[in-house]
Amino acid sequence: MPETKPRPMPIPDHLRDMRITRNLRVRMRDGVELVTNVFLPRSDGPFPVVLVRMSYNRAQISGAGLCERGFAVVVQDTRGRYASEGKFYPFVDETNDGLDTLDWIGAQSWCNGKVGMFGDSYLAGVQLALAHTDHPLLAAFNPRFMSGDVWRQAYYCDGVFSLALVFSWLCMECGSSVSEASLLPLFDVKGLLKQLPIVSLDEKSGSLSPYYRDYVTHGTRDEYWQRMDYRQNIERCKVPMLLTGGWYDYYPNETFRNFEALMRAPADDAVKAQHRVLIGPWTHGMNWGTKMGELDFGEGSRSELDHSFRWLEAILRGGGADAYGKGRIRIFVMGANQWRDENEWPLARTRWTKYYLHSKGRANTFEGNGRLSPQAPSSDEPADHYTYDPTNPVATLGGNHSVGGYNPGLYEMCMPGPFDQRPTEQREDVPVYTSDVLSEDVELTGPIVLKLHASTSALDTDFAARLTDVYPDGRSINITEGVIRARYWRRVWDKPELLEPGRVYELTIELQPTSNVFKKGHRMRLQITSSNFPLWDRNLNTGGDQAYETNMIVAEQSVLHDKAHASHLVLPVVPA
Repeated sequence: MPETKPRPMPIPDHLRDMRITRNLRVRMRDGVELVTNVFLPRSDGPFPVVLVRMSYNRAQISGAGLCERGFAVVVQDTRGRYASEGKFYPFVDETNDGLDTLDWIGAQSWCNGKVGMFGDSYLAGVQLALAHTDHPLLAAFNPRFMSGDVWRQAYYCDGVFSLALVFSWLCMECGSSVSEASLLPLFDVKGLLKQLPIVSLDEKSGSLSPYYRDYVTHGTRDEYWQRMDYRQNIERCKVPMLLTGGWYDYYPNETFRNFEALMRAPADDAVKAQHRVLIGPWTHGMNWGTKMGELDFGEGSRSELDHSFRWLEAILRGGGADAYGKGRIRIFVMGANQWRDENEWPLARTRWTKYYLHSKGRANTFEGNGRLSPQAPSSDEPADHYTYDPTNPVATLGGNHSVGGYNPGLYEMCMPGPFDQRPTEQREDVPVYTSDVLSEDVELTGPIVLKLHASTSALDTDFAARLTDVYPDGRSINITEGVIRARYWRRVWDKPELLEPGRVYELTIELQPTSNVFKKGHRMRLQITSSNFPLWDRNLNTGGDQAYETNMIVAEQSVLHDKAHASHLVLPVVPA
């Protein structure tokens, strides 16, 4: 048999046009060295620079596409991650390390004095850590898929612990200097996450994680979380920022809160006029295909995949944000499956419309008699009742969150995105309220709030809400959701207060904002539950410290919607 030799892989032309320097060691002010790769065009510099600082292995970003466009690209492992020295602790060192890296870039002959940044998730967090600094090199930010206040909506959600996210991120992805998420399938993940107390899940997964324990034991918005509130940094930002999010991610609400903070910033009007928002049909990152979950958003949904490159070109080459796009806010309207430009949020033409909960006392399951209607209750309708048992929580089925495919073993039971909710709506512990068939298209674009009048037999519990789009064939596709830990019934910013069993409370549940056209012939539906596991931790209903609690009790829940307790959704209806 003749000898065969492996055929060399062809080298793309754009890689031939780069100068690559790997494993540079950039010294920080405390002597720690962070390992950095630099990609330069072959043409003569100096160049505008794009800096990406990441905790997920710098080798994942090649810099090729940006080098083709004439940028120098700097990609760095953050402190304590992969090849970089030092000890990783989320967010603690990112401001100083970012400033020191910028100083190093400014001293290089290939830098023309302008630096822009982009990146998703933690790569966005390191940008927000610099947003207030006024470093002379910084000219543009593009933080994508990230919160500004990580207690309010990221690692907690209005008091509820983001169990799946925090466990997978801090125990497996960042539990050591390199990711060990690939080991998750070796565990019975669902069984592991059900073990109590949840503070010890790191140990049960094989390795102690001090920052996981810090996150789970700081269950209120105390000083620990206040120092990681990057909204205050955003309010001091003086350079153009493009905020990017996805309707099915954890952070569309935070994206618009961050935009509001930018508009409060002390930057001059010329800078404020350049801020932009982009929200697409994505989860935690851009979808390079057209399908997500059980929906296909069409080929047009892919048209903004190069938005970061266009943004950096527009700002760093002096064209300004108008060279990127005229609209201040660019959103993808689901259902219509079209991109649309807007100039304010919420939309000025919004018709805020209340949809009230109704039933004859038996809204349980989608076969019950729960109704959703713009007519307010005119009489004393009977309440709906259900039993919440923490040993049998409602399972996560799609949704608006940031658990990704990089968490095998967990992702399969906790996929984000749109899915048929009928398996959930068949449960007796899920009251369901459905509108009449729509006689015309109804567009909801904007923030959504549920004012829920409820009582419980417990000292504390959770209430969650999910809005779905019911198709003529019966599919109930989730659009948006929200949750609140009831001990925050006064206000999520305030000190939590345990409940008086049997007392009726008015709870405000903020669902994620959305943009969706409910088509003629469809119906709108609201689910109410007390669990969504493993996305959120189970409220054990005892009123104890959720981090250390091992006891659990069953809670009897009541949803009221009579004339004196008119539970209702506030929906952002946009006229055609």
